[in-house]
Amino acid sequence: MPRLIDYVGRFEFIRQAAFAVVRDDGADALSRRRVAAELGTGVNTIRRSVADWADLARLAADHVRTRRRAGRLGRRTADPLEAAEFLVRSLMPEDLTHLDEELVWLKLVVACALTPSGLEPPGQLKREFGIAQRGYDDGLPHTEQAAETPEGGRQRRRAALQPYVDQRDEELRGTTAQILDLIEVPEPRDDVLALLIAVVEGLTLSACLGRITPENATKLAIGHLTGLASGRDAAA
Repeated sequence: MPRLIDYVGRFEFIRQAAFAVVRDDGADALSRRRVAAELGTGVNTIRRSVADWADLARLAADHVRTRRRAGRLGRRTADPLEAAEFLVRSLMPEDLTHLDEELVWLKLVVACALTPSGLEPPGQLKREFGIAQRGYDDGLPHTEQAAETPEGGRQRRRAALQPYVDQRDEELRGTTAQILDLIEVPEPRDDVLALLIAVVEGLTLSACLGRITPENATKLAIGHLTGLASGRDAAA
């Protein structure tokens, strides 16, 4: 009887391990060998499941998306301002647990824009030299034309995570628009919406940099919301 393999469970473990590697060591540390070490398994097990850095980065980004949703669904209230506050909280790292996913997200996004020298080997000779130095193949792409130049490497990285970046942008715009609807901010409101997104992202970055606690960052974001609602009430 053939052995049944739990592929869903395997990918879940790989997804969590890729997330942990980025959190602890950065996106540039992502490799099938490093993920295998994180899981305490053989690298061939990972090679059978994922192809390269791009696959691992997508799995890490997917785990970020899952964690962002955890514990944030099902918040309901009839009060519009309270409902808007719940939505603001859903966009913020409310505590250290949620801060991890924002740190991983920032590291992944930066990795798509900046490629350190030597990370994407430009040719076979340099690849073989790197293997000789390390003693193993790091699993990064090297055979495709797009990976043969630094710009090609950047393009591959952007392509790997672009759907997740687009989805996050859509989520931010959609949720902030809901928030402004709830507190009845009238059109035109493009500047108000852009500022609210900037407040959310700016405070999240400050929390990631350790300049402010996640709890205080969330409190300030809600304070901005309250100010918008108060201004609307005053105008009415």
